[in-house]
Amino acid sequence: MDYKKIALALLGLFAIYSIISSPAQAADVVQIVFEWISELARAIGDVMSDLLDDASSSE
Repeated sequence: MDYKKIALALLGLFAIYSIISSPAQAADVVQIVFEWISELARAIGDVMSDLLDDASSSE
């Protein structure tokens, strides 16, 4: 039996149940997750820019 597929299906069912039972809270959670992803991408971009700036200034 593939427990990973079962766990993923249960997680999906829970997500659908959560969205149906309280859509306002589900929307808040989605907004928070997207803000985290945006901040993470911005931080990675800042690090890469700093690395490139340091590499170009040391030449």
